Amino acid sequence: MSLKKTVQAFLLLFIFPFFAIAQLKISGKITSSEDNSPIAFVTIQAGKDQKTISNENGEFELSISSLPAIIKLTHTSFEGVVIQKPDTSRILVKLKPIVLSLKEVVIGNYALNLMKNAFEKAKETYKEPNYAKSFLRQIAFEKDKPTYLNEIYFNADWRNYGFIKWNPTQARQLKDKGMISYTNIGFFAMALSGYLFNDIHHKPLITKLDSLYTFKLKGTYELAGEVIAIISCTPKIKINKMHFEGDYFVNTATYNVLKIEGAINNMNMSSSGMMNIKNMGIDFMAQYKINSQGRNTLDFSTLNLNSRLKVLGIKAKESTFSSTLYMIDYNDVYNVDLKDINSTTNDNTTIKDMTYDANFWIENPMIMRTPREIEAVKALEKVKQENK
Repeated sequence: MSLKKTVQAFLLLFIFPFFAIAQLKISGKITSSEDNSPIAFVTIQAGKDQKTISNENGEFELSISSLPAIIKLTHTSFEGVVIQKPDTSRILVKLKPIVLSLKEVVIGNYALNLMKNAFEKAKETYKEPNYAKSFLRQIAFEKDKPTYLNEIYFNADWRNYGFIKWNPTQARQLKDKGMISYTNIGFFAMALSGYLFNDIHHKPLITKLDSLYTFKLKGTYELAGEVIAIISCTPKIKINKMHFEGDYFVNTATYNVLKIEGAINNMNMSSSGMMNIKNMGIDFMAQYKINSQGRNTLDFSTLNLNSRLKVLGIKAKESTFSSTLYMIDYNDVYNVDLKDINSTTNDNTTIKDMTYDANFWIENPMIMRTPREIEAVKALEKVKQENK
């Protein structure tokens, strides 16, 4: 055997065990114990850096480094569980819904005071950078036909009012002929990700917040030994600017925002020529967590947009667009070559010169794709090959 082959064989023997360990995967499905419905956006974690979230079908796939593994499942509306896994067999988990207490607090305006305290808490760290490794997935359908897929791994600087800088490191964009272009929706998904207001839109945590919004306590529940209040936030005046309307989940002891969930209003999409686009509803949700530095940071956010397309006043088709932003890890090492994010940020021009590797995306789904998404990827990959 030549020296070169001997070295290669030695390297394979040395590397293969680590490669095999890195390929261990645990998959499963999570449903509600109440009605057996799938639970989306459950956080599944094994250790500090090995985590994912369940997809809309309640399914997940998690890469782990070794067995046995301790798997922790958490959700803001369900009781969490811890599972010890000795092997990689599929997990079927039922989570019990958290019971909400509807007892209203009658002393003063409790909901308003909580929101004011949450705003003051948020102001303390709004200038602080939170460097992170992140993942963005966006997919669009027009009349059930996939027309757009955008997936990006990127480093970023996230603040509690949204992303301000990024640096894409891996990306793919697949497109077919469609009536809507989504080339800068990534910017809006990132701009909306905070719990504070910014220049792009209004949120209830804003200066003189009670001049714009009415707050009502919907109820409280206990999560990990702490009391979480759900506060309904409704505009009290007409707001012409893009704005959030919905619920804030606030820790009543720390005043950290745990989650926001509701609708984005006045987000208009422009069209040209004879086509008209009408937004039928924009659902938004973001969940937050405490990072290693003790700051309240983004965990993940989702944006779902339904539109109706018309040509010359005649209904043509309906389109759906979904976006998921997922924060993989927070660490100062991700502060490398970051560039500003603003309303001119265009997904096409940002990633056009990046090397595209289809196999990379097969091996790195990050969030398990649903069967519908898998079929969409196959169809769009085929279009990409045909257009070469």
